Amino acid sequence: MELSYDRITRKEEVNELFEFLGQVLDRKVQVLLIGGAVLLELGLKDSTKDIDVVCKNKNDKETLLQSAKSLGFELVGPEERHARLGVNRLAVKGMRNLDVFAGRISYDFELSEPMWQRSILSRTFGDLVVKDASREDILIMKLIANRDGDADDCAALMGAGLDFDAVYEEIERQYRKAGELEQKIWITYIEEGIGRQEEEFSMKVPIADKISELANEYREGLYQKLKPGEPRES
Repeated sequence: MELSYDRITRKEEVNELFEFLGQVLDRKVQVLLIGGAVLLELGLKDSTKDIDVVCKNKNDKETLLQSAKSLGFELVGPEERHARLGVNRLAVKGMRNLDVFAGRISYDFELSEPMWQRSILSRTFGDLVVKDASREDILIMKLIANRDGDADDCAALMGAGLDFDAVYEEIERQYRKAGELEQKIWITYIEEGIGRQEEEFSMKVPIADKISELANEYREGLYQKLKPGEPRES
């Protein structure tokens, strides 16, 4: 099985990789496709080198990575651009990266059941079942990641039209769920990503103020843990 080393410019190339993976998997694995590959399919991006997928658990992630290895991919550690993301190994072949997550995407921001339900397309390749994440959920994850090219992708997504109520509901639900406050730092990444959209692309983001409120709440909570009872300077 031979795969090109170039950047991916056609959705058929993504499907080809999934076909190969589905043939070498030894059991059924379901993933959510979350990144540039979906935008390529939607006509919102010209090319991508990253194929980002989220597995439901660590066992599925390991199975998928080992299958990629059998296709000639090298398993390596994350790069600096993955610092905000919950990926500790990726499969690389030439200019192509297969970034595989296991539930957790960034700190305690994770793959949720509503994200599965919002998936817009489901395809089966042998033992591999691939669902495309919604545009709303891809926006959230790209705002968090803020890698080279993510800002352009966010602008393209917003320009195509989004349900910002659904975007905010997912963000707030994950922010409000039980967990350590320090694990909520991703809310500041989203705030930063929105600010970048407003400054660099002159985008009007309807949920910007509400996101800043959550981010300020996070910062105030951290301050109170360090200096209980003292008001934080604005």
